[in-house]
Amino acid sequence: MRYVFSDPHFDSQRIIINAERPFSSTEQMNNTIINNYNRIIQKSDVCYWLGDIMFDAKKDKVRNILSRMNGHKYLIMGNHDRNHSAGWWQDCGFEKVFKHPVYDAENYIMLSHEPLEEFGNLPNIANIHGHIHISDYDFSIHDHCINVCVEKTDYKPVLLVNPFLEIGVRRFDR
Repeated sequence: MRYVFSDPHFDSQRIIINAERPFSSTEQMNNTIINNYNRIIQKSDVCYWLGDIMFDAKKDKVRNILSRMNGHKYLIMGNHDRNHSAGWWQDCGFEKVFKHPVYDAENYIMLSHEPLEEFGNLPNIANIHGHIHISDYDFSIHDHCINVCVEKTDYKPVLLVNPFLEIGVRRFDR
């Protein structure tokens, strides 16, 4: 199975306050996110992480957290991840790392860290993203944008599906 997950911001007291997360400590937040993740993600599952793993990430801390989490982890780098290279993140435990959005042409899904205005209302295409946490969109046409920040998904990964894809829509033959 394929899943998607965004903006855990491990070890951040600031995100608990700014995103109104219901945790009394970073340890409680980290453990809740990790436990929720592992209840859903199995060893053979793929989970796309849509960025913002940790503010001021240190390799030993990130490695320790990722080693406790199931499945194949693919990172689409967010604004707080770009201060390290793709190779650095792979050394921490991500199998694949992308610096830019990823398009799944078979399922008409654009995965990105930030919401992409140009994909906000295209027929059948879903822009699945993170970044905005509990905030509203800053552009008017966003019907096909889906915010999967952990605050919106009960602090757990969700199945990667395109809810706008109509049954019977012709898909590309590869």
